[in-house]
Amino acid sequence: MTVRTCNRWTALVVALAGLLSTWPVVGYAQTLPVSSKGRKLAPDALEVIAPAAEWGETAQGPVTLPLVAEHPELAWTPNYSPKTDTLLAKAKDVVFRTDIYCLEFAFKPVRMIEVEVPTEEGLEKKTVWYLLYRVRYLAGDLHPVPEPDKYKNEVFGTPQAVSAEWVRFLPTFKLDTLGLGLEYLDQVIPAAKKAIERKERVGLPVYDSIEIQTVKIARSTPDFDFPVWGVATWTDVDPRTDFFSVVVTGLTNAQKLVLEGDRIAYPQKRLVLNFWRPGDTFDELEDQIRYGIPAHSDPKRQQYVLSKYGLSERLDHYWDYR
Repeated sequence: MTVRTCNRWTALVVALAGLLSTWPVVGYAQTLPVSSKGRKLAPDALEVIAPAAEWGETAQGPVTLPLVAEHPELAWTPNYSPKTDTLLAKAKDVVFRTDIYCLEFAFKPVRMIEVEVPTEEGLEKKTVWYLLYRVRYLAGDLHPVPEPDKYKNEVFGTPQAVSAEWVRFLPTFKLDTLGLGLEYLDQVIPAAKKAIERKERVGLPVYDSIEIQTVKIARSTPDFDFPVWGVATWTDVDPRTDFFSVVVTGLTNAQKLVLEGDRIAYPQKRLVLNFWRPGDTFDELEDQIRYGIPAHSDPKRQQYVLSKYGLSERLDHYWDYR
């Protein structure tokens, strides 16, 4: 083999090696996830509230429907059927059963940002309080399953774990200032949402409370994760606020049936997040809002703080029905 031929083959091998060395890089760049555009969050950057679906929530009752008291004229005794087959009999001791789902809810403690928002007089610089959050659907829904007992009566035992392909999140966020008696519903502020997206850089779209209702939240698995990010925003929050809670509804379809006189009420299950703020009335942006309830060594001081939250013990978060 001549020197010229050897050099030609050497050049070809070097060129092929260079091409192959760049091939994985090109392929990787084409398949980068959207989240790579944002910063990688530290493992403890988010507070994570696990789904809280409970077996007992698949059944409500027994309850007697209001029509029993409202329409006594419907009472009658059939000649050839048992009285338990009549409408009024069936309206007594009714048990309602349904599937129950619950989303995982992760969030950063409430923060503040100064943004120019449109008003009737034009643009106005306002302090916006916001809660950045992430929801995931991890499946594990509870489905009541009827089973025959030894007398062939239909009874319900342990609910079966089922899942859907996707669910929706129809949220409401309410900020309660404890001790001041003020409540603030989440507002949709496009200018604030854009500023928060730029500041937080989570690498995925951030939806407000209206937009997120249109998103199909796909089931996440250990192999395929489908997080959805959102933000709740409030303005004109009283700067004297030291203790407050954010109440989140829509994470689950769980509810209770409560008979109130001649009507049935349906309180919804909701998540309550507690926060506190060593407040600065004059410079809110300098404050660092903390998640949870402050701890005090003085029992009287601790009891005073707990009374603000309406609790007998320190709870960072809890579920209730309202």
